[in-house]
Amino acid sequence: MLIRMLTATGAIAIMSVAGLTFPVAASAAPALPKVSNCGEISAKTTGLVLSCADASIALETLKWSSWGKSTAKATGIFAGNDCSPTCVAGMFHRYKVNVTLSAPKTINGTKVFTKVRVVFPGITDQSNRTFTLN
Repeated sequence: MLIRMLTATGAIAIMSVAGLTFPVAASAAPALPKVSNCGEISAKTTGLVLSCADASIALETLKWSSWGKSTAKATGIFAGNDCSPTCVAGMFHRYKVNVTLSAPKTINGTKVFTKVRVVFPGITDQSNRTFTLN
């Protein structure tokens, strides 16, 4: 028995048994999860808003080191508005962070990460945080 697989997307496998050839549908690899950025679905985004109501907390300049089925990891900048005296007049403070996306779920037919873990390496005035993505 001879089996040949074509590598192009949507390829058809060819199976040959006793000189007869039969096409066999090739199964596609499951799609990797994406991320919802306040409702906009994408993969490997360079920025991610963590507070959709007022955009006062965001991740910027994300550089992804891995993107898998259960987690995705990046480094980047955490930008948080101190909202002092008000959020309109407040200032954004920025910190280098390590980011992990996790908890993929299928929402409206698309698999998306639903949790973000933000770690502030070497920063003592910030604690590590976990956010739920919308």
